[in-house]
Amino acid sequence: MRFLVLLMRPWPKFRVQPVLALTLLVVVLTLLPTLTVHAQPTTFYFHDKSELSFSYPQFQVGNFQVSGIQAGPSSLSARIFSAANSTPPTTGGTAVSMSAQIAISGQESGYAAFVAWVTDPFPATLTLNGNVTMHVWMSSNASVGFMQGSEYFMGVADYSPSGSGSFQLIDDYQSNAGFGNALSRTPTEYVATLVINLHQFGQGDMIMFFAGVGTNAQGYTFTVYFDNPEWESRADVPADPTLAIPEFQNALLITTSTLLLAIIQIKSVSKKSLAYGK
Repeated sequence: MRFLVLLMRPWPKFRVQPVLALTLLVVVLTLLPTLTVHAQPTTFYFHDKSELSFSYPQFQVGNFQVSGIQAGPSSLSARIFSAANSTPPTTGGTAVSMSAQIAISGQESGYAAFVAWVTDPFPATLTLNGNVTMHVWMSSNASVGFMQGSEYFMGVADYSPSGSGSFQLIDDYQSNAGFGNALSRTPTEYVATLVINLHQFGQGDMIMFFAGVGTNAQGYTFTVYFDNPEWESRADVPADPTLAIPEFQNALLITTSTLLLAIIQIKSVSKKSLAYGK
């Protein structure tokens, strides 16, 4: 009975609290690396807030060699808009008419045009991994001549305005090439799944999403629709990069607070122990 009475008595606070505080500290430190990567998947909607100018020399896209790109508001074949973010469009809308004038070469020579969208620059280095599903609304009323064809494409890239290699293609998709027009005559949603395989974006980098058409008919015209509730051109990415930094800061705050609590409690124990020893 004496043992049960002793067992049921409350433990002295100065002995339990430091142990609990230190235990919590260990748990938080153990989970800290996990907290920075468990961001939820998100959708980046394509908006027409501003437009960028972009110049890039010859590069490879899939099986095609691209002669070079000069993108800007006055370009008929390359337009880049900012900023893609997680806010869905509510009103308005943008319909951009494009003309295939960029020279490309591969198994056959041809021409291309595209529209791209970039996110805001990332405040810190981060790594993304997983599937990217792009949804882009397009149409074309172009007449394609005999023995002429077309295909649409989509892609995701790392755009670094201040870096030495400003454009790095991560993955791309091409539809099956065929004779005739690859796009519907009315606005239609085209979907493609791309892969980001543990790619690290540097501080100041942006994700660039792009979509367009390749054809052997120079001057082929098509329209890309976005920034409208009816034409929600967008990209579903594996994680929201903007969530990674705040979560790390919160974890750091929790860790710091826990450490301070542990120090305070240990000092309290030391003072009480000295008091009992008098």
